[in-house]
Amino acid sequence: MNILIDIIHPAHVHFFRHGLKILQERGHEVAVTARVKDVTIELLDNFKIPYTVLSEVGTGRLGLLRELVSRDIKLWKFCRTFQPDVLTGISGVFIAHVGKLLGKPSIVWDDTEHQNQAHAITWPIATKIYSPDCYSKARHKKQHFYPGCHELAYLHPNRFTPDAELVRSLGIDPKEKYCIVRFVSWGAHHDVGQHGLADERKLAFVQEISRYARPYITSEGPLPKEMEDFRLRIPVHQIHHVLAFASLCVAEGATVAAESAILGVPAIYTNTLRAGAIDKLEEYGLLRQTTDTALAQKWALDSLQDDQALPQARKGKDRMLSERIDVTEYIVEIIEQYGN
Repeated sequence: MNILIDIIHPAHVHFFRHGLKILQERGHEVAVTARVKDVTIELLDNFKIPYTVLSEVGTGRLGLLRELVSRDIKLWKFCRTFQPDVLTGISGVFIAHVGKLLGKPSIVWDDTEHQNQAHAITWPIATKIYSPDCYSKARHKKQHFYPGCHELAYLHPNRFTPDAELVRSLGIDPKEKYCIVRFVSWGAHHDVGQHGLADERKLAFVQEISRYARPYITSEGPLPKEMEDFRLRIPVHQIHHVLAFASLCVAEGATVAAESAILGVPAIYTNTLRAGAIDKLEEYGLLRQTTDTALAQKWALDSLQDDQALPQARKGKDRMLSERIDVTEYIVEIIEQYGN
């Protein structure tokens, strides 16, 4: 079977990379098309995944519209040569359009309730949409649900084992108390009108954390000079090993907050956007959400001074894993159904 995987965001590389390898080992031909966005290409290179770049992320509404049209055309031309039996991707905007034109099934993976514009131009023509069972939006007739979340495609214990020696080789002591702080650029279309920590208080926030743990900042954009010394400088594909040995994670981005929680590291999600996957992790006691900078700081300092914070998070992680699935197995199972 010929399988087309469309990668348009860094997190999508992680979501598909294990399933891609399994599909290839089972004799399927897999082609990856990519989009230049953040560290997507760097991740594909680091994981030695062959790919074809079709576009660079557009800027603003007009730029995104231009990219949509241009990328649809390029993807259609690519598929005319590759001849996929099935197309798949997260969000699925491009594969749904091209799949419809080619008369081929498009499998969309979606866990983001607030992507209303993308849903409007994708779901009516997609073949099927697969979402975590914690999805909080009104459910679509094409949606199918599974007990998991996207991050369990690559952080489930079947797929990932934290490596303390690797972390040490990066110049970080895995036994040291440290905190990962994640800032986002707020440039995505669904970020319009949303916010995280107050910009004018971020430096003071990080300095306060530094009294109790070493802060390591990962940021989509530039940092003020005063915070550059705290920037985490490691190969991007090794972030999960570093995250796994942290004592705390404070993140404006949902993906990093969820990754932290799934690894059993207490997480504080500082974003006005809510999501079903985030709510589910809150139920397990793995994560808390607020955009009140003072409250986030209180939670952070309380957690860093609480000897039971990490053991409690580990218990929550174990309970979560006992009730959730290895999502990579599910991805492969669903894709292979379309070859029968």
